[in-house]
Amino acid sequence: MTLAIDIGGATRIYPVIGDPIAQVQTPRLINPLFAEHGLDIVSVPVHTPAVRLRDVWEALRVTPNVAGIAVTVPHKVSAAGLCSSLTDAARAVGAVNTVRRAEDGAMHGALFDGVGFVEGLGDERKRLEGSTVLLIGAGGAGRAIAHALAAEKIARLHIVDERSDAAAMAASMVNQGKGCAIATTAWPDFASCGVVINATPLGLKPGDAMPLSESCIRTDMLIADIAALDRETPLLAAARRLGCATSDGDAMLKAQLGLVAGFIAGLPAGALLSQDPTAIR
Repeated sequence: MTLAIDIGGATRIYPVIGDPIAQVQTPRLINPLFAEHGLDIVSVPVHTPAVRLRDVWEALRVTPNVAGIAVTVPHKVSAAGLCSSLTDAARAVGAVNTVRRAEDGAMHGALFDGVGFVEGLGDERKRLEGSTVLLIGAGGAGRAIAHALAAEKIARLHIVDERSDAAAMAASMVNQGKGCAIATTAWPDFASCGVVINATPLGLKPGDAMPLSESCIRTDMLIADIAALDRETPLLAAARRLGCATSDGDAMLKAQLGLVAGFIAGLPAGALLSQDPTAIR
C-alpha cells in the first residue's frame, strides 16, 4: 500500500535515533500508517552517536512539534534513564524503544520490542510453548524479548551475552517474574534446543560474524534475527539455506507498528493494532 504523505507546518516529527542509522526501516513502515489514520506525524532518521545522545535528546525534548522519539541500538537502555516515566514493561526491562513527548516536554517511555517479536512470529509462535530457547544478546531488545517469552509457556530459556552481568540481569528478571528458575546464562545443549534468537547487533554490518556456529543449527529449529534490514543477515542466510523456519527483524518491526503509532498519537496503546502490518509496504 502506498499513501501520499503531506508534510506541512503543523506536521509533528517522530525521529528515529540510533547508531548506525542507515538500516532503520521505521520511517518507511510507519509513515504510511500515520497517513492512513489521518495522523499528521512523520518519522525521519536522526543519526545519533552515543556520545551525543544527551545533546540530541534535550534538543528533541524542548522542540514543541516533536511527537516523540523512536529509539534503536545502542540507545534503548540509556534512553530509559532519560525518560520522565515508563510503562510497566519498560520499567521491568530497563529499556525503551519509543517515547511520547507531552506538551510540557515530559518524555514517557514504552517498550514494544518483546510483544512485537512474539507477534511477528505469526504461525511460528506456536513453537514457543514447551521449547528450549536460546536468546543471544541481553541488551534492551534482548531483555524485552526475554520478558515476553516468559509469558509464552516456554520450558527453558538460555540467555547468553558477552557481558555476563547483562545476561544474569535478564535471567533474574525472568525467574523473578515466573516465580521459578526457567532462565539460565549457560549455553544450551543444541540437541534439545528448538528456538534460536539473535538479539545482538551482529549482522547489521556487512561482513559481521555469525552469533553462533552454523554447525549448531538443526533443520527443525526456528531461527530468528531481530535485525530489520533490506538483506539477510548471515545467520538467517545460513538458516534458510538449511531449510529452517525463520523470522526476521522486519516481521518484528511491522508487528509493533500499530502499538507504536497509537502510543505516539496519544491513543490507547492498542488502538491501531487492528491494522495488518504485513499489508504495509
